Amino acid sequence: MDEKAEKLLDKVNTVLSDEGIPLTTDKADQFEMIEKYALPALHNLKEIQSGLYNEFFIRSKGPFGKLKAMIIRKIANVSRNTVELSLMRQQKFNDNVASILEYLIEENKRLKDK
Repeated sequence: MDEKAEKLLDKVNTVLSDEGIPLTTDKADQFEMIEKYALPALHNLKEIQSGLYNEFFIRSKGPFGKLKAMIIRKIANVSRNTVELSLMRQQKFNDNVASILEYLIEENKRLKDK
């Protein structure tokens, strides 16, 4: 890391320790950090599209309520169709990144053992 990044990290550590959040002063291994934080985060992003299909409108009764629900449902479908492709691409990217990271970590461990 460059000098500015080191200074910023030292300042962040100082502020956090002043707030009562103790941090380890050891320099963490990058692969350990990837295994501990990045991979679980990527695995938790498996269902990136799940929020897209949640119902967000409470149906009301009466003719105007049915009309309102129908219009909102049409708008929701158009919005979902518009956003769905980009979310599918993002999901595929997330899956590929997770697979590559897992492979590289295993390969790194194997090479370290040699």
